[in-house]
Amino acid sequence: MATWAQVEREAPDVADVAARLWPGQLALHRDAALPKGSPWFAISYLGTVRRDGGPRVHPFCPILADGRVFAAIPRSSPKGWDLRRDPRCVIHAMPGADDDELSIRAIASEVSGDRSRRAAVREAVARTGVGGMLESVRRDPLFEFDLRQVDIARWVGIGRPGTYAVRSQWRAT
Repeated sequence: MATWAQVEREAPDVADVAARLWPGQLALHRDAALPKGSPWFAISYLGTVRRDGGPRVHPFCPILADGRVFAAIPRSSPKGWDLRRDPRCVIHAMPGADDDELSIRAIASEVSGDRSRRAAVREAVARTGVGGMLESVRRDPLFEFDLRQVDIARWVGIGRPGTYAVRSQWRAT
């Protein structure tokens, strides 16, 4: 299974863009202070495959714990059913101040019954004191993402003629 810790080791430039787009999640992961004005959990979008093969997009808050990417997904959410049926997915962060982009292709697996993973996620979220996330990781099904590819784009010259993207990619081997 490819993890976030592996991305940080093998592609620090990619991880740096993620740190700008997920400042709270990365601060939590790195056991650092929350950057001023940042939420602990930035909203991202999870793209899944519906039963009919069509795409579906859902807002969610990824959790970084123990060097891995997780999501606590309510039982009634269609995204959980989508992932159980077809685990292929894409995570896309909200664009940053300079339209920085972060997109992660992954394979999700439900790990609700894995006590050590659940404990690692609970411990990480407990450090934030965010009540809704604490409740969610306590009661909702837990999914872990096996990272297959991480793409970033940093835009240069935003708002001016000739704007262009500098792209980087990490792929699991």
